[in-house]
Amino acid sequence: MLAIAQSLGVKWLATDEGVLGRTVGINFSRDGNGRLPGHADEKLYTIHKYQNGETEMSLIFRDHAISDLVGFVYSGMAAQDAANHLLHNIIANAQPIVQRGRDAVVPVILDGENAWEYYPRSGREFLRRFYDALQRTPGIEAVTVSEAIERQSDKPRLGSLVPGSWINANFNVWIGAPEDNRAWDYLYQARNFFAENAARVSDEQRKLAFEEILIAEGSDWNWWYGPEHHSANDREFDELYRKHLSNVYQALGAPPPEYLAQPIMGGTARPSFLPQTAYIHPRVTGDMVRYFEWMGAAVYTAVRRSGTMHGKRFLLDSVYAGIDERFIYGRLDFCDGQVPEMNFELVSILESWAADGQGPQRALRINVEIEGGRMRAWKVSSGDDELLATSRHPVEEVTVALGRNFECKLPLAWPVTLPLSSSSHSQNDGASAMSASKLRLRFSLWQGGLPLDALPVEGWVELQLLSEQELMALA
Repeated sequence: MLAIAQSLGVKWLATDEGVLGRTVGINFSRDGNGRLPGHADEKLYTIHKYQNGETEMSLIFRDHAISDLVGFVYSGMAAQDAANHLLHNIIANAQPIVQRGRDAVVPVILDGENAWEYYPRSGREFLRRFYDALQRTPGIEAVTVSEAIERQSDKPRLGSLVPGSWINANFNVWIGAPEDNRAWDYLYQARNFFAENAARVSDEQRKLAFEEILIAEGSDWNWWYGPEHHSANDREFDELYRKHLSNVYQALGAPPPEYLAQPIMGGTARPSFLPQTAYIHPRVTGDMVRYFEWMGAAVYTAVRRSGTMHGKRFLLDSVYAGIDERFIYGRLDFCDGQVPEMNFELVSILESWAADGQGPQRALRINVEIEGGRMRAWKVSSGDDELLATSRHPVEEVTVALGRNFECKLPLAWPVTLPLSSSSHSQNDGASAMSASKLRLRFSLWQGGLPLDALPVEGWVELQLLSEQELMALA
């Protein structure tokens, strides 16, 4: 591949640190502060020169950890905080090399079209603040790859390169799964059919058939096949791929094979939401074994395959929520049925919305500090930071529990503008006496001021403030 690239005039290529690690036998693992051990930084933060026979190519390898912060984490932070964190991270990682009297080249590379849709204003504020801080900070400079190559005269040599993508330094996303293999097999059959029959058709037919072959050879098709990724348009992608393969046969004057009429893709995991259908009265203990106590609750189940973005770490599995005459209940289930052992902060935001939908009437926030899988402290505060209850000063009607999952119970009157009337304590009246028309909530996990995961990823779990009879009527 490098020889082909050189023959086409390509001067340099970039890929992931994992490919370099497999090539030179180094594991670029980091300590708790995200720093590389020993002299591994010198192996990564430099320009490499590949030489094998007549093939020469300059190579750079991205800092995977820093690149993923831009791709997955900073979109959930304030723009200034994210810019400061990025700049500090780059400088701190490069500093050991600089102190040894050498320049450090820190490649930050990600799929440019993917990350920005998750940032406020497509990342403009974050990028402006980052580059503003960059140009005002001595000792660090943004350069093009070509400029970095020109400035560095002494380049470490590589005589070979382990094949792999910058995702796990292999090609597992694109090959190996039954869907992947079937898609490649169908392409192989179409390519063979073209090779055997192209000579007997007109130039126009041959050109059209070959164009369809080239379209089907794009690896993006197999990004969506297999268990790793999905989109809302999986079925359309599948149909379109098979259509292009069918066009190869049709352009050559032959009927497509019957198997191209059948979907390649199997069942697709999608996020699901079920609204609340009845009042719930669960005991809040965090033990995750009382299935029937949560029947009727609103349920949001996370998608278990990532979308276009690869590398996202999933920690949260599902959210349960519901009300009864007096309380709001929330439950968060973790992936693999257990609390992550790392230290983190769990945050839950609860908002009440008026019937006109003009904005939240009141917001509540639950902050829970978790260390080694155990709850260390918690607090419930209002949107204006008024403390309503804490683990040191608990309130009888508030329960916060962490066992195999996280559960909480709060007074229903807290997130609404007006308290419940006395009549609303009966199951017949329920929540109908409140000024708000709905509640919405979401959970997120944070570590070191950085968001790790959230449910729902987009939007909120919504609860209608209705009587139980009204809820059941909507089911």
